Amino acid sequence: MSSIKESLSTLVTFLETYRGRDKVIRLVTYGAMFLGGEGKTPRQQKWRKLSSEMSGCRVILRLFDDLSMLLYNMSTSFGLKEKGILKPLELSIALFNQAYYPSEHLAWLRQKSLLAGSPTLFSLLGLIFWTLSLLGEIIKSFIKIRNLNLQAKNLHKQKALDRDSVGYSSSQNAEIEEKLKAISRGKKDLVLLIIQHSSDFINAISWMPPGVLWAGMLKPSTNGIIGTIGTVIMIYRNWPSKKT
Repeated sequence: MSSIKESLSTLVTFLETYRGRDKVIRLVTYGAMFLGGEGKTPRQQKWRKLSSEMSGCRVILRLFDDLSMLLYNMSTSFGLKEKGILKPLELSIALFNQAYYPSEHLAWLRQKSLLAGSPTLFSLLGLIFWTLSLLGEIIKSFIKIRNLNLQAKNLHKQKALDRDSVGYSSSQNAEIEEKLKAISRGKKDLVLLIIQHSSDFINAISWMPPGVLWAGMLKPSTNGIIGTIGTVIMIYRNWPSKKT
């Protein structure tokens, strides 16, 4: 009973946060999209409607995300604190993310006839900004993995030199082991990030206008399972840690 209560408490803690609830709604969106498939049967049509409603719910909730994104970008100086290739990459990602929200808002306002005009242009702009941001995130993760590999290589060299000089494993060697473990954990997290962002990138391209790579070639059920995979990884990475 205590384990059930603890698991329920963790789930409630996750759901009580805005980001946590958004991820669960996203999971329902893609899960229903997968089950809805082509919408050929009455049951599939119900799943597709659920997916559409959940997706619309997330769009409305994101109406208030502009300031959160701006505050985050300001806290990181829009990525300008980074060094080397990561600086322009982080800046580009920050700008794409920031531009995504007003594009989506304008598309939504036009779709609901609150503003005159077609939502098509701003929907496409939002999709482009999202796609470019995802591509930047994927490239950034690969660069960070390369940097971690270089750090690990240097630490292995230090470990070998330290062992040769004293003839046994010293306290410094123990510190190096801890750093290597931290690097290994970091690389695993980055691999998960690559899979997560790649899942969204695959879907984003498939929703582009015809003629763009594999745009329009994926079935809704395929979009659903790909989105579900990315969302499960997202939830796993952000799941509340157990209190010690």
